[in-house]
Amino acid sequence: MTQSGRRPEPVIRWRGKPFTITAACALATEEHRRGDLQSAADIYTRILAQVPDYAEGHSNLGVVLQQLKHHAEALASYDRAIALKPAYANAHFNRGTVLKKMLRREDALASYQQALAIHPGHVEALNNLGVVLQELKRYDEALASYDQAIALQPSHAEAHNNRGLVLASKGDMAGAEKMFLRASALKPNFPDPWFNVANIRNFQDVDDAGVKTIRALLDQRGLPPEATEQLHFSLGKIYDDCGHYDEAFAHFQRANQIRNAQVAYNPALVEKMTDGLIEVFNRDFLSRPFALASDSRAPLFVVGMPRSGTTLLASMLSNHPAVATAGELSTLADFAVGLQAFSGGDEPYPAAAKHLAPAVAGLITANYEKRLRRDVYPAIPHVIDKNPLNFRHLGFIAHLFPQARIIHCTRDPLATGLSNYFQRFPLTLDYSFDLRNIGHFYREYARIMEHWRTIPNLNLIHVNYDDMILETERTARTLLDFLQLDWDERCLAPHTNRYAVETASHWQVRQPIYRHSLEKWRHYEKHLAPMKEMLQGITAPAG
Repeated sequence: MTQSGRRPEPVIRWRGKPFTITAACALATEEHRRGDLQSAADIYTRILAQVPDYAEGHSNLGVVLQQLKHHAEALASYDRAIALKPAYANAHFNRGTVLKKMLRREDALASYQQALAIHPGHVEALNNLGVVLQELKRYDEALASYDQAIALQPSHAEAHNNRGLVLASKGDMAGAEKMFLRASALKPNFPDPWFNVANIRNFQDVDDAGVKTIRALLDQRGLPPEATEQLHFSLGKIYDDCGHYDEAFAHFQRANQIRNAQVAYNPALVEKMTDGLIEVFNRDFLSRPFALASDSRAPLFVVGMPRSGTTLLASMLSNHPAVATAGELSTLADFAVGLQAFSGGDEPYPAAAKHLAPAVAGLITANYEKRLRRDVYPAIPHVIDKNPLNFRHLGFIAHLFPQARIIHCTRDPLATGLSNYFQRFPLTLDYSFDLRNIGHFYREYARIMEHWRTIPNLNLIHVNYDDMILETERTARTLLDFLQLDWDERCLAPHTNRYAVETASHWQVRQPIYRHSLEKWRHYEKHLAPMKEMLQGITAPAG
């Protein structure tokens, strides 16, 4: 005890020097500000060893761990902070943010809502709540959350930008562009709004004022890599719009080089997955009736390589009154990835599908159908799941939903590959930032689709992208016959579709069917040697 009767403040040692807890917290904050995340985490860990009931310290450690991408450890830190201080709004907010990173969106939603219950004016929680609602395709609720954030803080650029993204998904391009330009005005160094403008507007002139703004942003010193690649993607799209193809390719190439440095595409792993799918979901396995399969005819799977016309096809079909769309659902793939954990077996997917327990099969089919129909009137007989990568899971689909219909979109390999390269896909599509990797991924896609072609009892039809554009009515009639539906003229006007569209090509989807994309790849053929080498001898899969 000191003479005043107070206990002395605990001391930690850092790099050979003693620091009081107060001084150590200031030091950790400084290391965090400087970007030395590991040092900041180490200091917070030493502080908490001395003061384990320090809620703010646990939350701060969680923030650092989250930035280090140690998401599980960050979540544990936030949970400890909340256990010590249940009404700690920022800890609930931080918890929601790491849960969102972990793709646990419903849990993230609950954490943001708890933060707002404690602190209704928490603007960042309102903005992030909107993002999660948007990812869950609850668009009107997302708009309401952004509106609340903007009402509380009219200068919040991110909320304006995010509101614009929802409006673009709903087809309100004028309203979306207004939001993006407002966000840019509020935060001139913010690259996202101009990237979004580039993707909803068809530019006519490379001397457009917006192009000059993007170039000025690119010329800034110290621009983070993510902002740099976003702006290069923006200029690539604009120069392509204007027919300046070599300049466009140079910008797309630079953007993809930056993005590709953040991933590690593993060709051997992709080949192993294809081998496993072919081995497990063979003709013999899929010819045996599965007693626990769903008899639902509602799921309508639209699959193919990304950028093969799946969005256009879904928009055509869901303009029919007997067809709805749930958008691109990750639900089936999530179940496949988690199948080993669900079943408690020793083998991961796809081998785990051979030993599917009754309770697990029932859980998967019930929850999938519940999600599929979440936003759809019960009377609508067909609901589209437009996740193109479900092409990998057609055996799993046939096993669980043998009555489901599957539409496979095909497109010229070079056209598909170039369109992938020009799209700023999420990092999870790790093949898409390198021409050679795109070619390899397409080969594996063609290989698994050739296998599915040999399975006689798949309810599968193939539709070519060029036919959708050049023979729209004939293609639509063929598809409606496949679904045993009457003809409806509205299928010829997919741009009038009432459903929200998540694809990044918002502008194209909302235009009448156009032909100029069919041969676009020829403008870039001289740049495509690495992809052409990988695609040698490969044609678009067909039935």
